[in-house]
Amino acid sequence: MVRVLLINPPIKTQMTGVLFTTMCEPLGLLYMAAVLEQRGIEVGVIDGIGEGLKHEDLENRIAEFSPDVVGIACMMTETYPDSAEMARIARRAAPKAKIILGGHNASFVAGKIIENLPEADYVVVGEGEYTFLELVRSISKKSDIRQVKGVMHRNNGRATFTGVREPVQNLDELPFPAKHLLPQNAHYGHFWYGGHKIALKNLSGMITSRGCPFGCTFCSCTAFSGRKIRVRSPENVVKEMEYLVNKRGVKQIFIVDDNFTAFPKRVTEICRLIKERNIDANWFCEGRVDTASEEMYKAMAKAGCWLIFLGLESGSQRVLDYYKKKTTVEKGWQAVALAQKAGIDVVGSFIVGAPIEVEEDYQKTLNFIKRADMDMVSISSLKVYPGTELWRKFEESGAIKPSDWDKYFDIFDVFDGHSKEKIRRWMKTAENGFYRRPSYIVKEIGRLFGRHRKMISYVVRNLF
Repeated sequence: MVRVLLINPPIKTQMTGVLFTTMCEPLGLLYMAAVLEQRGIEVGVIDGIGEGLKHEDLENRIAEFSPDVVGIACMMTETYPDSAEMARIARRAAPKAKIILGGHNASFVAGKIIENLPEADYVVVGEGEYTFLELVRSISKKSDIRQVKGVMHRNNGRATFTGVREPVQNLDELPFPAKHLLPQNAHYGHFWYGGHKIALKNLSGMITSRGCPFGCTFCSCTAFSGRKIRVRSPENVVKEMEYLVNKRGVKQIFIVDDNFTAFPKRVTEICRLIKERNIDANWFCEGRVDTASEEMYKAMAKAGCWLIFLGLESGSQRVLDYYKKKTTVEKGWQAVALAQKAGIDVVGSFIVGAPIEVEEDYQKTLNFIKRADMDMVSISSLKVYPGTELWRKFEESGAIKPSDWDKYFDIFDVFDGHSKEKIRRWMKTAENGFYRRPSYIVKEIGRLFGRHRKMISYVVRNLF
């Protein structure tokens, strides 16, 4: 019987801004593992990040498992070198195994990986559950790989694509991620932000929807998951929550969807079922500002939601329109206010450095950051990633070369209108303008005594 080993590589790369070290489990790999197990295929999982491993720790682990197939996650452009090194290690440890890369980043540069990384036999393009299953079966039976949709492979030395696979439409048909395959020593809920380490104990991640119809110019989610939002039913979502809390002892759940709040009635129904079934867990999520409502936020707070990440991006409508956010500054104000009124903490995400951005636009963002009643802000420079509209624009202009396929860029690397010094000054001024306000310090001290805070350590660090 074929043996499959799935690996989330350790990360050497130090990323600018927010570094997620062990925020949650590698859900993509665990969904694939669950589908394989469901079909009777033997599968193991190594999470190099969650286990705190180094690359050199894995060669013996791989050899001991003796896999026929090795699947390697390649989720971010920043961490492609780690995935490539993992492929080379896997080739040494299991010379006869087929090595497959997949994930968000790998999907956008699949052909380049096949052309430039000889250790990689295949790349799964797009959502991987059924593509990977069929590919493993094809390898086992030595059948024609060309019949498996969604695979980039090597044909006479050239990268060849088998064709697009439609994404899974009924997400309820997928088994829950195979978290029981994770090692006992894997830990999650840890990440770095602005030089500070934040830890949330007994945390697990969940995906309740896929797809994004908005197509922001800096984001590749639409290109990867499609423009249609596909959702799991409220019953299916809450059933997984029950499993995590009652069977795995989870206390914190991170809903990692790009668009969890896209359908407020669905969110409200999920919250009703959480309350009805007395699920004792705190949870947090991301959300768009244009779906905010008092009813939904109150239901979320009562059901255990304590934090929401809002993609505010800018205080300038001109910049929001450039990003194709399809929302407004006013809706951003309203979303922050409604969440705070409901008792949900808010992390506002902002980006500086749009090519059209001038000092006036930045000042509008700075004013928004100073005035809005948020608990934290995440401020980053605009990044240009493969798979995004911005990448295509700079590629067409010649600022990005074909040889840059394995890179990502800060905006000042490809656009002469913003210097590194100006962008960093903008970011520093915005962070100081938010965290060093006397009103913010007084408010946060009052809240520490007023209601239970999940990130007290973070807030205290920012007071000094």
